[in-house]
Amino acid sequence: MMRVKSLILTAALVGVVSGAPAQAETFATGFGGTSFGGDTSSNQGTLGLGLGWLGGGVFGFEVMFHHTPDFFGDNDFLGSNNVSTLMGNLMLSAPIDRTRIYASGGAGLMRSRVDDADDFFDVNRDDFGVNVGGGVLGYLSENVGLRGDVRYFRNVGDPEPDAEFDIDFGSFSYWQATAGLAVRF
Repeated sequence: MMRVKSLILTAALVGVVSGAPAQAETFATGFGGTSFGGDTSSNQGTLGLGLGWLGGGVFGFEVMFHHTPDFFGDNDFLGSNNVSTLMGNLMLSAPIDRTRIYASGGAGLMRSRVDDADDFFDVNRDDFGVNVGGGVLGYLSENVGLRGDVRYFRNVGDPEPDAEFDIDFGSFSYWQATAGLAVRF
């Protein structure tokens, strides 16, 4: 019985991936949303831009920029504080008519900044970061659509500053949910 279910699920997945005639597309996305969980003090608004390319099959690539002001909390206490990321992502998508369901993951720069209100304790930190997530990209017309996305971000680095080069996941992480307007060209 498990074998039959596996065969049906595999056939359905192959049908979804290969059933719709897909074309390569380049798209730009402007989006807004919220950063939450992990090291955020509470849900914080975020804005971003993405530029991507999806091939006629299932593979694609995207470069995304996110900026979250007041990431660590109220700027009256901490001063100006934010987290920004610039990351390149590989995408796997399943085209269904005018919609693409996708999974995405990548790496790049993760920058955090805290400017203390009294200029006594300022922190600017650049880390290597990774992200993984997924979402839906659906077109309302030939060139304009909507996009929804959920991602997990985490810093990566050398846990011990010594002569050895070790890479490990850091302790800084958070989730992000966004939605926005996509333009295909």
